[in-house]
Amino acid sequence: MKIKLDGVAETLLIPLAAKAWETRRKSPRIVDRDAVEMMGKIDYDFSKFDKPGSKQGVIARSMILDREVQKYADTYADAVCICIGCGLDTRYERIHHGKMRWYNLDFPEVIRLRKQLLREGKNVSCISKSALNPDWTSEVAEQSEHVLILLEGILMYFTELEVMQLLCIIKNKFSNATILAEIMHPMMVKQSKHHDTIKSTNATFHWGIKSGKEMEKLCDRLRFEKEWNLTDELLDQGILFNILGRIPFIRDKNDKIVKLKVCSP
Repeated sequence: MKIKLDGVAETLLIPLAAKAWETRRKSPRIVDRDAVEMMGKIDYDFSKFDKPGSKQGVIARSMILDREVQKYADTYADAVCICIGCGLDTRYERIHHGKMRWYNLDFPEVIRLRKQLLREGKNVSCISKSALNPDWTSEVAEQSEHVLILLEGILMYFTELEVMQLLCIIKNKFSNATILAEIMHPMMVKQSKHHDTIKSTNATFHWGIKSGKEMEKLCDRLRFEKEWNLTDELLDQGILFNILGRIPFIRDKNDKIVKLKVCSP
């Protein structure tokens, strides 16, 4: 099928391709057969995204997030997970989720594409709205105390004001939520037009931050808990990644996954 995606929406094809390519490897670090199937259905020149840096980054963040979401699901049987800017992600199918209720949120054109390509699990719902439209929160029916919010590959496309707006939307609706967010260093944001895959789209990075701890300043009641550097998942992926990953200046500029907690008023 031919698809027409532009700007940030087109970037959803980057992680789709990376996970499909990884799944086909002899010893894959993650297995996403849905990604392989979807990629096979789409008429698109994926070769422009066949770049080692982006592929490794996608797999590293996927491994970290899969692990942490699984821990959350194992700890809270009644958990609700909301994947904001879900794209064509199928993490729900990769974890042992028990009774976890799952929501995928993205632009209407992206959700339409999901519905064409995927059959969602019975505990999965889709929300066709912008993340910056606070009305989306009313479509989360469950009132569980254990809410996990995923912000994977999305915040770097927002302005700082929009990041603050989104965090406030989350804070105002989910008073005890846990947030897992990918952040990009400001120096890398400035290199948007030179990024190995983003430069092949019309998307542009807008926002970055040096550490997860600094995110506490963006929204009251937001508490930093932990962060993981994507580099740590790449040290065994060849001598180049091993060497570069041990140089502090380079390591510090890599993306991180940050764990934040929304504190009660």
